Amino acid sequence: MQNEILINNPHMKNLTRLLLVLFAAGLLLTSCEGPMGPAGTNGKDINALCLKCHTTTNQDAKFAEYHLSKHYYGTSSARNTKYCARCHTNEGFKEITGNGKFIVANDIPDGTRITCETCHKHTSFDFTVDTLAQVLRTTTPIFLNYNKNTAAVDFRPVNNLCITCHQIRGVTAVNYTDATGSVKTFNQLPFFPLDNSKENTTVKFQVGTNFAVHDGNQSNLFFGINAYEYSGKTYTRTWKHSANDCVDCHMNKYDPDTQTGGHSLIVNIAACDECHNGSDMIDITQTAVDAKRIELAELLVTRKVFKKTTNSSGVVSYSAEPSHDFLGTLFPTTQTTTLFATALTSANTVDPKTGLVIYANTISMAVDADYANRIGREWKYGELGAAYNYGYINSELSLGVHNPTYALQVLQKSIDWLKSN
Repeated sequence: MQNEILINNPHMKNLTRLLLVLFAAGLLLTSCEGPMGPAGTNGKDINALCLKCHTTTNQDAKFAEYHLSKHYYGTSSARNTKYCARCHTNEGFKEITGNGKFIVANDIPDGTRITCETCHKHTSFDFTVDTLAQVLRTTTPIFLNYNKNTAAVDFRPVNNLCITCHQIRGVTAVNYTDATGSVKTFNQLPFFPLDNSKENTTVKFQVGTNFAVHDGNQSNLFFGINAYEYSGKTYTRTWKHSANDCVDCHMNKYDPDTQTGGHSLIVNIAACDECHNGSDMIDITQTAVDAKRIELAELLVTRKVFKKTTNSSGVVSYSAEPSHDFLGTLFPTTQTTTLFATALTSANTVDPKTGLVIYANTISMAVDADYANRIGREWKYGELGAAYNYGYINSELSLGVHNPTYALQVLQKSIDWLKSN
């Protein structure tokens, strides 16, 4: 009777199942050969391989370095849109690298910042073949937005990961609200890729149309591509560091004193001393490129396709001066009471109920107060190319360091064209 009660007791049944599972597991473990794996020339010490990275000390150090990186501060509500989330959120990057698309399917209202797993994942746990490149989320050739995703380009495995984001971006608006409150499709796309066969034609540079390349075109400069190249001119695309990978400089030896190098992704200049004698070469390069950048901007200001402004702190900036308003009407060069579509104001907001982005690009009708700076004609296409090249260098952020040879040629040939035309 007592044995019958024990057998029918559900708690005893669960205990019996647990003991059987543990016994089976014990048999399996005793049949294995330990951490060295199966005998043979390809056997790997799993513990030794894992512990190259997965130790508390190593992980804590990498986290501390990464918290110094701009990538760590990668997301905000304004960048959770389907156009920006691809690179500014962890979820967006994993989506586009997983499905091969250039933008995510929709806004990601709960997007999180870029983390370790954004860039890293194990392709397998086959340690006989796994390499550092294989623990990256993507190393495959990528489609550049600049060429409308017509062909995949291989920039080398590790670079492909970085260039997935560090490239010229595309359009970021889908509609706008006109002066009457009607929502209309926004069809004034950016002017890229620029076509140098149009060099001697003219073009309306309208409010709402742009040639901006975003602060992410480092890959384009590094590989000497996608600047506006004047017809019949030759350009040198490579230089002494063209064979290097992004991580050779941006993940060089970590210096705890300067908090540069390693996973901070900030170049440790001291580690380059052997060849560069500290930061001298970088300073020399940036000074030379910046002088040409300013020379080009001043020529564009003289032609009234650019406007020069100085803020209260004395900082000078240059911006393109539209020749036509948003509706395509030529701006006059004298004062008038006529109303023009003078601005396309982007005021995207996040719906508090859904978390989705409300695209609110609104047309402003007003008297043109900038008439004295207007050119009074359509731009020459070559002027557009020169203005684009100014933005190509100015927005790239390194001031030519990623490829000074190509940077100086792009700027100088733009200056030469303006002087000759």
